[in-house]
Amino acid sequence: MFTGIIEEVGRVFRISKKGNVTELAVRSKDVYSKVGKSGSVSVNGVCLTLVKKERNILYFEVISPTLKISNLKRLKPSDYVNLEPALSLDSRLDGHFVLGHVDCEAKIERIKRSSSGISLTVNVSAEYRKYLIPKGSVSVDGISLTIYETGRDLFTVNIIPYTWNNTNLKYRKTGAYVNLEFDYLVKSMRLGMLKS
Repeated sequence: MFTGIIEEVGRVFRISKKGNVTELAVRSKDVYSKVGKSGSVSVNGVCLTLVKKERNILYFEVISPTLKISNLKRLKPSDYVNLEPALSLDSRLDGHFVLGHVDCEAKIERIKRSSSGISLTVNVSAEYRKYLIPKGSVSVDGISLTIYETGRDLFTVNIIPYTWNNTNLKYRKTGAYVNLEFDYLVKSMRLGMLKS
C-alpha cells in the first residue's frame, strides 16, 4: 500500500524481454536505499516487486496483464518514472490510500499553466466516470491528487508547483498517457451501492 506522495523521480535504465516477462531496470538514489529485495515499489502508480538491486539500479519483473493495463508498456530507456516505496507501520499517511492496482491508462487532454499553478485535464472512459467525485482523490501516475471538476469524459486536477517540479509530470505533454487508480473508498462505496 502507498500514499501517492512521490519520493523520487527515477529514470529507466533498461527494458528487456525475458521469456514472457519484461525486466524493467530503473536508476534510483533515494528509494534505492529504502527498499530491499522482494519489497514493493510504486512505479508510475503500479505496485511492482523488487527482484534485484545493484549499483543504484532497481530491477523489476513486469508481466503481460500489468503491461496491458498501464503505461509501463510505453516506457523507453531514459524516461522518467515516479517512485514511492511501500508504507511501513510507522509511515505518515499524507496523501490517500493507493493500492498500486492501476485501473487504466488515460490520455492527457490539456495542460494549462497560470499564476496559481498548473491544471491537468485527463480523458476518462465511460466505465470509470462513476468513480470521479469533485474534491475526491485520484492517483495519476502514482501521485495523490484532488479532483477539481469533472465533465462527461474528462476530469481536471490542479497541481501546485512543488508537485509539478518533483514528479514526472513536468516531463509530460498533451497526448501522453498516465496511469489512473481511482480512490478505493469510492470504488467500494459504488460497488456496495450496485450490490444493494
